[in-house]
Amino acid sequence: MSDTSTPREDDNALAAEYALGLTPAAEFVDTRRRAATDPAFAAHVAMWHERLVAMTDDIAPVTPPARVKRDVFGRLFRPARVPLLQRVWLWQGISIAAIALAAVLGYGQLTQAPTPDAVRAPVYATQLTGADGALQVLAVYDPTRGDLALSRTSGAARPGRALELWAIAPDQAPVSLGVLPDAATTRVVLPSALAAIAGQLTLAISDEPPGGSTTGAPTGDVLAASPVTEL
Repeated sequence: MSDTSTPREDDNALAAEYALGLTPAAEFVDTRRRAATDPAFAAHVAMWHERLVAMTDDIAPVTPPARVKRDVFGRLFRPARVPLLQRVWLWQGISIAAIALAAVLGYGQLTQAPTPDAVRAPVYATQLTGADGALQVLAVYDPTRGDLALSRTSGAARPGRALELWAIAPDQAPVSLGVLPDAATTRVVLPSALAAIAGQLTLAISDEPPGGSTTGAPTGDVLAASPVTEL
C-alpha cells in the first residue's frame, strides 16, 4: 500500500514525537536543528507542547528540595575553579592587602592546582577600614579551612585599649570573635552557627578595654564595620 501522507502530516507527526521526547536518537540532532531554524516546523512543535502541557493541569505541584536545584545547576553550570589568590586580586578594592593575605593563608593553598572535577567553594572577604582610614583590616573566610584569616595592614589599638572583632548576623546581636592580637596577622575560628551563614555576616571592630568587652556587647566606639562579599 502506498504512503499517501502529506508533508504537513509528516511534519506534524515528527513534531509530536519531538515534543514527547520520542525522536529516534539517529534523527534527534537534525530534528532539533530544524525546530530551531524552520518556523513552520517550530510552530508544529509549539502546538504540541501546548496540547501536552494541558495534561498536567490536574497534577498537584511539588516543590523539590533545595538541594535538587543546587545539584542540577552544579552539573549544568559547573564553574571553573579560580585560584584563591587570583580571586583576591580581582576583588574590588584589594591591592597591597592581598599580598599580606597571601602570607596569612599560605602560598601552597593559594596556588594549588584544582582537580578537573573540583567545584569552587565560595570564599568570603571584606576590608574593614576606619573612618579616617588609619585602621585597615582585611578578612577572608574560606569554608574549606573553617577559619577567618585576618591581616591588619595599618592601624593599631589606642594606648591602653584593645581591638575586638565582632560578627553580626542579620537581626542578631553582635557575637565577639575575640580581641585582635598585636601581630599583624591572625586566624579566628568561626562558631559553627556563624560559619553556616558566613555569606550574610557583617564584621566589625570596636575599641575596648584590655581583655575585651566584659558585657558581651561592644562598649567602646565601633571603629570599622563592613559586610562580607563573596569572592
